[in-house]
Amino acid sequence: MTMEALARQAEAALRTVYDPEAGLNLVDLGLVYRIDADDDGAVAVTMTFTTEACPAGPFLVEAAETALRAVPEVTDVSIDVTFDPPWTLDRISPEGRETLSL
Repeated sequence: MTMEALARQAEAALRTVYDPEAGLNLVDLGLVYRIDADDDGAVAVTMTFTTEACPAGPFLVEAAETALRAVPEVTDVSIDVTFDPPWTLDRISPEGRETLSL
């Protein structure tokens, strides 16, 4: 499997993880900044939360890791949480905006 194909599978897995407060998945909410995959099956995700004090933050990281590890080709997962740049409403996908009526 190519690194690009694995990154796409990782993105699909992250689309199954929903922010319990916003009701959108991590990707459409714009919380996923970067997905990197290597030839050995390791996936590294850089993500954020809507605020630094997000009460769902630990749940989101755990759920994202669980979803990624469920992808058969994934051999290792690392998740880096950053607040630079800070999340804004502009990061929400067009599909997410439609769901939220923005």
